[in-house]
Amino acid sequence: MYADVNVVLDMLQVDEACLQQGRDRQAAVWRGEVPDRVPLLLGRSESRQVADRVGPQYLRLCEHQLRGGYPVSEYHEYDHFTLREQFNDPRKMLIEALWDVIGWARTPSDAQLSLRPNYGVGIVASVFGCGTDMNENDMPWVSRRPPKEVLLDIDLDRLCEVGLFPRVIEFVQRAREALRDFPQVHVFMPDLQGPINTAFLLREQDIMLDMLENEPFFHSLMKIITEVFIRLTRRLKPELGEPADTGYHGSLYMAGGGVRVVDDVSVMLSPVQYRECVLPYVRRCLAAFGGGWVHSCGNISHQLDAYLETPEIRGVNFGEPEYYDFQALLPRFAAARTFCYGGPVRELDESAEGYLRRVADCLRGAKQSLIFMPRYRGQDMAEGQWPDPAELSAMWAALCNEV
Repeated sequence: MYADVNVVLDMLQVDEACLQQGRDRQAAVWRGEVPDRVPLLLGRSESRQVADRVGPQYLRLCEHQLRGGYPVSEYHEYDHFTLREQFNDPRKMLIEALWDVIGWARTPSDAQLSLRPNYGVGIVASVFGCGTDMNENDMPWVSRRPPKEVLLDIDLDRLCEVGLFPRVIEFVQRAREALRDFPQVHVFMPDLQGPINTAFLLREQDIMLDMLENEPFFHSLMKIITEVFIRLTRRLKPELGEPADTGYHGSLYMAGGGVRVVDDVSVMLSPVQYRECVLPYVRRCLAAFGGGWVHSCGNISHQLDAYLETPEIRGVNFGEPEYYDFQALLPRFAAARTFCYGGPVRELDESAEGYLRRVADCLRGAKQSLIFMPRYRGQDMAEGQWPDPAELSAMWAALCNEV
């Protein structure tokens, strides 16, 4: 038996005062101010698509799998649509996305409530003519790439009519209509990636050769990708009902910049290559929306100086935070008036109290540098054992007062 949209919405209860308090705390961090308490994002995502398989490829929103929240027991009373079914039916995508929102809403924390059109990483690539493939329970992936010769001939006036973008618009419109009685629940930007990531999706490893051997083509392609990113984002902002320079992203409230750039491929570049060949395009994407934040997987430590020196980059999210020493990192963020969205991960043998105390110790003199999203170590995205959310939140508040 599958749940209907209205059945799921009947389970949704929103605490407006809690959401406002969370927005205020997150907004303070965006402004570089010390909040009354470092924002703590708790929740529960009952989104395992395949029984006993919990790797990132089996989860809908890997980047936003919140921990430490109240479970949603009703989730297990229903059948659930596969990722392929969700991709092909906006109603099914909305139903499955709402389960996460219910878990977040039931948990007292600073997390916001938003869901996204979840069409994968290839949305921008699709308007260049790429195809999309997917298995039943995997996220969509880019396929059937067009030849290099046609990539610079994209029709910028027809972007919203081609590729996956019409599906994105349809989902946004249908979701916002279904959520009309829940203005506190937002639809956020789909995954538009970033200039170098999209260039890699279009050219694969050949983009590295382009960078080294054919600079005119490389920069022409990066300029066009950047323009497409900006135009698609500008088209989506009114549909989402948010200003250009603010918005939502999962549990995050964006108060001083309206967009995210995904920068994974830059892990393979030297700092000089990054500053010369990628950073200018990242800055253009962010500047068009009053700044924003950058997400990168892998160990991006060698690009951190560039991130922290770039005024348009207001925040950074690490896909693998276990690579970083936050005791040394967060004071650098505070000095640069930049924040980390995420934070340290909990070790497998570490108590919840010990984990929170260790994170709080990293905040001495840097309480404006973190929007904290607890996470358990490991690529399996395990939930882990946590105290009652109210107890966890009180413990965090007390520890923040001590540092």
